Amino acid sequence: MTLLSIRHISGSRATQIDEVHLGGHRELVLGRAPSAAVRFDPREDRSVGRHHARISWTDTEPISFTIADLKSRNGTYVHGTLITTPMQLHAGDIVQLGAFGPEIEVRWQSRTSETTTLRFLI
Repeated sequence: MTLLSIRHISGSRATQIDEVHLGGHRELVLGRAPSAAVRFDPREDRSVGRHHARISWTDTEPISFTIADLKSRNGTYVHGTLITTPMQLHAGDIVQLGAFGPEIEVRWQSRTSETTTLRFLI
């Protein structure tokens, strides 16, 4: 089983950590909606849409992660480039939701692999 940890570095949730055991989930939605798995404050994180982006992953080892924009108004960017189709994430990738947004750090660890880190601007 893989544990995904998201540490909020800046924004309305700075210093908070979300931990999700991936065994029971197929994807995580990032957004301001109450139903989003990783939620942002609707008043303070205005560049983040209600259902802005989705992180999904493979069942195989080593685990790999993909990010997709969910037709958000402000777009999802990887290394400053707007993504229009799902894109595989690699350790160290920078993702931004809209033109501005809070920064988070994503880590995952499975029983058979070492911890890997991704940094996101969300």
